[in-house]
Amino acid sequence: MMNDIFSIYQQFRQNPLQMLSRRFNIPNNVDMNDPSSILQYLINTNQVSQQQINQVMSMRNNPMIQQLMRK
Repeated sequence: MMNDIFSIYQQFRQNPLQMLSRRFNIPNNVDMNDPSSILQYLINTNQVSQQQINQVMSMRNNPMIQQLMRK
């Protein structure tokens, strides 16, 4: 499972728009260099909830996730 997560993370780092577009509808005019704009767009279009964003943000403190991000 960790290998799968690491693979997804690597793909995301290489091409974030491609990875996000698999799950979300993001138009080209959304600034991909600004994560806040992307998140706000996804919330405004009801593709994600604020609660989902909060859950993901809280995962940043998980030691396993932090270790994964260092690779």
